Amino acid sequence: MVHDTELQRATWLLENSGDAGIITDSRGVIEYVNPAFEAMTGYRREQALGRTPALLKSGQHAREFYRELWKQLSDGKEFRGVLLNRRKDGSLYHEEKTIRALLDGAGNICHYMSTGRDVSARIVAVEKLRYDATHDGLTELPNRTLFHDRLQQSLSYAARSGERLAVALIDVNYFKAINDRYGHEAGDAALRVTAQRLQRCVRQADSAARLGGDEFALLLHDTEAVERVMNALMQDCGQPFQWQGVMVPLSVSVGVSCYPDDDRSASALLRRADEAMYRAKAAGDGRSSWAMSRAPQAAPAWVEPAVSGMDMLERDVPLLHRVLRAGESIYRAGEKFRDIHILRVGLCKLYSVSAVGREDLITMMFKGDWLGFDGLADGHYRCGAVAADVCELLTVRYDALLRAGTRNPALLALMHAAMARQNARERDAVLTMHALPADGRVAAFLCRWADELALCGLRSDQITLPTTRAEIGNHVGLTLESVSRAMTHLEREQLISFGSRGRRDVAIPSLPALRSYVERLADGAR
Repeated sequence: MVHDTELQRATWLLENSGDAGIITDSRGVIEYVNPAFEAMTGYRREQALGRTPALLKSGQHAREFYRELWKQLSDGKEFRGVLLNRRKDGSLYHEEKTIRALLDGAGNICHYMSTGRDVSARIVAVEKLRYDATHDGLTELPNRTLFHDRLQQSLSYAARSGERLAVALIDVNYFKAINDRYGHEAGDAALRVTAQRLQRCVRQADSAARLGGDEFALLLHDTEAVERVMNALMQDCGQPFQWQGVMVPLSVSVGVSCYPDDDRSASALLRRADEAMYRAKAAGDGRSSWAMSRAPQAAPAWVEPAVSGMDMLERDVPLLHRVLRAGESIYRAGEKFRDIHILRVGLCKLYSVSAVGREDLITMMFKGDWLGFDGLADGHYRCGAVAADVCELLTVRYDALLRAGTRNPALLALMHAAMARQNARERDAVLTMHALPADGRVAAFLCRWADELALCGLRSDQITLPTTRAEIGNHVGLTLESVSRAMTHLEREQLISFGSRGRRDVAIPSLPALRSYVERLADGAR
């Protein structure tokens, strides 16, 4: 096999090298392999001799790659690169390889010598770094950076080809409430479930991404498919998911913009989709909903006109959107009246302040309630309002609401309806509460709280009381001791039970049974 001094030297070097070595003739037929080659590839020397290096081909490189490799060698150039090869047992590995020609005495190519080492671990580490830089660690979706890059590339291609694109922004409704009620691990699970459902709703050519927090995005390469994708998304993403034996409600709000109808730049398309998403959130009332940036001239049947009260407000009145944590003040008793607040998510407490400065609970306010009407009488809020849970509020200046009402009387009708509904509810609650014995008053309070949870899509079998027993007693006209005795009695009757996290962790096994109990007591009081 060895014909000259250079070849002998090459063989000696490879025999003692830690890198895998091969020597072939000028046609590429293997004449020698070293021990490191046998260890790396799994082929024994006698199995490799007489064959070509093609025995290591993985099928992962195109034919053009190998043609370019041999062209370089034929031109007398050295090849350096990383090949994805296959071992005898079928496993793949990355080999960092160097190949150069050996010349005979006349200067002609007579042999080729290659050396290589397994760099799979390094390649995997680099790929992981690259992946981590462009993907979200929790959901494994592309992150904001990669999504914006794909959007820019798609827009550049669309400008040349005339392709139409759609961009959708997705927001998980009540995500903070899920975190606060079920814990941050449940919030993470909600994000992972949403990511999985988004991927099921789009084609392989489209992109789903997590932009951060509870915000996701879609890039759709076919605007004709928007209706289909949105219908599938509303159906799939509006289903509750199971977390530690509890069904947690889940819904999303989605806004869609289209290229080139709505705009041509990435930032403008995202801004229009974001605006549409907030319209969908206001109109959806907590359910999964979606909205287009703007409807076409002849709106197809699947584009529903926005006619809800929240739509009217957002269209005609400047609104401030705020998110408050439990315990944060909305306004204080005695402050100058300026604003009306609409409770979109969560609940809050209204307090009066006694002569000695003690705050006494007046009532609980729930999703959909309007706050601040007590300031109409003398220009100052008569009571204070504080968030009892994570709250989302829409705040509007009262004078701006009045001005808008002169242009659109339906806005004032909406406000008056809210006032009447809340007054009737409080009146009925007072009449019912004070006609009941202590057990019935506490049971009625719990029924009302569970009913409001049900309107939000939450279950009544695991309730964290939003207030203390003393505050409940103040609200229903009982002492702290009476509230405690009533709750103990309700527990003995198996109408409520207490969880492991304290006496404010209350479960109602059967809301109909508790409601029936209240009705029986009310009938007996008449």
